[in-house]
Amino acid sequence: MDDWNRLWLYLLIASMCEIVWAVTLGYSEGFTVLPLAALVIIFLAASIYLLSKAISGGLPVGTAYAVWVGIGAVGTMAVSVILGNEPALPVKLLFVGIIIAGIIGLQVTCGEKVQD
Repeated sequence: MDDWNRLWLYLLIASMCEIVWAVTLGYSEGFTVLPLAALVIIFLAASIYLLSKAISGGLPVGTAYAVWVGIGAVGTMAVSVILGNEPALPVKLLFVGIIIAGIIGLQVTCGEKVQD
């Protein structure tokens, strides 16, 4: 795997960690359920660390952040729908599709790191 793909993999894993901490946050009841609060902190730290690795490796900060947030938002909503915590309304699915299109567009147009 070349360095560029490794950076995108870091970003993908960071986004998956974001989904875990965001969903777990909803079940931690305001950090009163300590095991779940601990999971939130662990996955939040892992998510931020991997995002920083992707950015420090050369992914543009704006693109990396937008993709990280987008995947996290789409994934968190998908898990919430699967768990029955929110409805999958057609209009919501439309807007999620727009977010997904934006994520793909950012990844495709990002290009490789400009060499100094």
